[in-house]
Amino acid sequence: MKLYADRPARLLAQVLNDLVVVILIYLAVRLGRGTHSRVAELSEPGRQAEDQARALQGKLRGAAGNIDDAPLVGGTVAKPFRDLAATSGDLATTAQGYQDTVERMAVLAGLLVAAVPIVILLAVWLPRRIAWVVEASAASRLVRRASGAADLLAVRALARQPLRGLAKLDPSVVHGWKAGDPAATAALARLELAELGLREPRDGFLAA
Repeated sequence: MKLYADRPARLLAQVLNDLVVVILIYLAVRLGRGTHSRVAELSEPGRQAEDQARALQGKLRGAAGNIDDAPLVGGTVAKPFRDLAATSGDLATTAQGYQDTVERMAVLAGLLVAAVPIVILLAVWLPRRIAWVVEASAASRLVRRASGAADLLAVRALARQPLRGLAKLDPSVVHGWKAGDPAATAALARLELAELGLREPRDGFLAA
C-alpha cells in the first residue's frame, strides 16, 4: 500500500495536510471536552442543594429520634420532624436528578461540539486521501510489474489528464505514441506518475 508520494513537493504537502487534520481533530476534541466541563459546572448549585438537603435531613432525623424518647408526647412531637426530614430527602433526590440531567446535557453538548467538525473534516479529507492511496498503490504495483506498465499508464494519461497538462507536452508525443514510439509512451506514462507524485523505476524501463 502506498501511503505517501515519492516526489518531495507532493510528499511534503501530504504530510502537512495529514498533520493539519490530526491537529484539527485534537482541537475539536479539546473543544468538546471544554464544552462538557463548562456545561457540567451548571450542576454545582444542584450539588450544593443536595448536600444541604442531606445534612438537614440527617439533623431532623436525629432531632426526631431524640424527641421520640420523651415520655407521653414524644412520638407526637417527633412526627413533624420526621415529615420535614422526608421532605428534605425529596429535595435531595430532586437536586440529584437535576445533576444527572445537567451531566447528560454536558455529555451531549461535548459530543456534538467535537463530533460535528470532525465529521465534516473527515468527510472532506478522507475520501480524497483514500482515493489517492488506492490510485497510487495501483500505479506502484503496475510499475513494479514492468511489462506493459508504460503503455497502460500512457493510455490512462491520455484519458484522464487535464488538457493543461497534455498541452505542456510536445505535439509529437501523441503522434509518437500512436506510432508506438517507446519514448513518447514513456513521456505520457511519466505525466501520469507525476500527477500522483510518483517516480518511475530507477532502472528507467519506461524509457526503454
